[in-house]
Amino acid sequence: MKKEIWAYGLRNPHRLSWAADPADARRQHLVAAVVGLRTWEMVSIIRKGANYGYSQREGNQLLQPDNVIAALPAVDKIAVQIGDEVTDEVVVPTYPVVQYGHVPSGGDGIGSGFVYAGKALPALRGKYVFSDLSTGRVWYTDWKEMLAADDGDPKTMAQMHEVKLRWNDQTHETFMSIAQAAYQARGGKDPDLPGRGTVSGSRRADARFALDAAGELFVYSKTDGMIRQVISVK
Repeated sequence: MKKEIWAYGLRNPHRLSWAADPADARRQHLVAAVVGLRTWEMVSIIRKGANYGYSQREGNQLLQPDNVIAALPAVDKIAVQIGDEVTDEVVVPTYPVVQYGHVPSGGDGIGSGFVYAGKALPALRGKYVFSDLSTGRVWYTDWKEMLAADDGDPKTMAQMHEVKLRWNDQTHETFMSIAQAAYQARGGKDPDLPGRGTVSGSRRADARFALDAAGELFVYSKTDGMIRQVISVK
């Protein structure tokens, strides 16, 4: 492996973040939010030299040449291919520690995620908080559970907990209705929201998380052009 290549087999690790090891804050882990093809959205802990399986794996399942998923083979290894040449070398795939499906309770594309280590939201400290771009759903998982799930067993996953949102004294199941209200108040002309998705339909929340220099949590959404700070958690 060339020294400039850190890891293989990730379809679209479009959002990366760093998180400290709970046992040693000097040690940092690279965490990737990985957009899947048609079935799974994933969070992976990135390790040097690891192969995460794409295009022969999606989530913790086999991805067949026709892009349909199936159960993992009994011998869970992937032949190393260089260009069109399949070599005799094989690797064991590394699997995600969190995943959700392209289903109504999930979404179409994972957004950014961070392990919160700020001071303003004690209830979220040590939690990985992330969103789905299209549906605007928000979840958290326990960072220690994520590390424990990085055990080589494809069935082991950290538990996801869905978050309800409160904005302007109203509770919202997802970020979609928050973004839509602001979009229309600011003169947006689309009857729903710009964009679409297989799960979200004719609208797209486009909600992503960010951290400021103090490690505090913000949500920004392109559909309504707003940046909002997370100020409390219950």
